[in-house]
Amino acid sequence: MDESLRQAVDAFLTEQRARAVSPHTLRAQKGDLGKLLAFARSEAWNGWGQKPRALRGFAHALGRRGLDPSSQARILSTVRGFFGWMYETGRLPSNPSEGLRNPRLPRRLPPFLTEGESAALLKLPPPTDFPSARTTALLELLYASGLRVAELVGLDLGDLLLEERTLRVLGKGGKERLVPFHHAAGRVLGDYLGYRKAFLEAHSLPPAAAVFLNQRGGRLTATSVRKLLQAALDHAAVRARVSPHALRHSFATHLLNRGMDLRAIQELLGHASLSTTQRYTHLGLEELSRTYENAHPRARRSADD
Repeated sequence: MDESLRQAVDAFLTEQRARAVSPHTLRAQKGDLGKLLAFARSEAWNGWGQKPRALRGFAHALGRRGLDPSSQARILSTVRGFFGWMYETGRLPSNPSEGLRNPRLPRRLPPFLTEGESAALLKLPPPTDFPSARTTALLELLYASGLRVAELVGLDLGDLLLEERTLRVLGKGGKERLVPFHHAAGRVLGDYLGYRKAFLEAHSLPPAAAVFLNQRGGRLTATSVRKLLQAALDHAAVRARVSPHALRHSFATHLLNRGMDLRAIQELLGHASLSTTQRYTHLGLEELSRTYENAHPRARRSADD
């Protein structure tokens, strides 16, 4: 019995790998289905053809283990994907996971930096070498453009339109967008590119396509960006536990607070849905509400009545 359960999970993961699912997603799915597999064995399931209440039992078990709601939701999403695949490929006559619901997620404010904290973070000493110039450039560009970290480290030299101060960004789903950056970011980026060229020549390294390089001349990783950000946060004495993604949140929130149209921010961030942009920027909605009250003629008249 155990072997037949495991074989179905392995077949699903093999197909996911063939679909070029990211290694991070694949690792998460493997861990999620490992939890389902352990539960199935503990409950002596005779194959995967279970009734919906059996899967609800798994969902309740996740809650009893003390997993936070977001982790439970991710696991259950993987489980729905697995059972949906089992049904679609003819391995099951029906899909028992169709009514499986996620736990209610608490509404959390995304972490972000204030404008003052952002300024303190970016107030770095003038760069004196390749590593310091790289840190300055990547932090300035993250805050100037609102890029995802994966988009930042994925930039190639051909994506830099320096005269137009624009980045050509390949976002989620392979969608390309153009993102502008300001003069200060352009100046810092130009300085970094000079240090980058000298670094490659000094170490006799071959030309590289990636904009941001590691010490071996390869493409910088997202993990390295997080470490560099943490070092900069420590130096600036800014709050700890702020991820690089917080600069993206800060970028959107500060633009909204200064009056930029929400749909324009949506374009810059590369969001398919406006509701996603609202989630990123709702920290600025209090300011937006005050602006609305001052600007809308009916709102002003009601206050005066």
